[in-house]
Amino acid sequence: MSFHFDNVRKAIHAMLNDVVEHGFKHSLEFPNDLESAHKIIENANISLTDIINLARKDNLIPNADIKQEAFRHTIQKAEKTSLKLLSELQLMRRRQIMTKHKLKKSDLVTR
Repeated sequence: MSFHFDNVRKAIHAMLNDVVEHGFKHSLEFPNDLESAHKIIENANISLTDIINLARKDNLIPNADIKQEAFRHTIQKAEKTSLKLLSELQLMRRRQIMTKHKLKKSDLVTR
């Protein structure tokens, strides 16, 4: 499969925009995590800029084979970064759900 800069850029945007979308959704559902969710969103935006700049540098490589390998590596970096950030959001969500569940259970206990 041959990579082109525009396709690489679109893939990176899609991966990291997914993080931003999930971060906003989480912050709306769990307002007490607003600061943490926004920090993850900020990290995604910073990572997006950094990785896109890396892809721009990759695009300047004259050797086609080396350029393709560099693009592949850059896409993997974006994938790894987005998965890491999504897992942080997932852990925050799990904590919130567990906290809600525990509170509901304790509310059922009569004294």
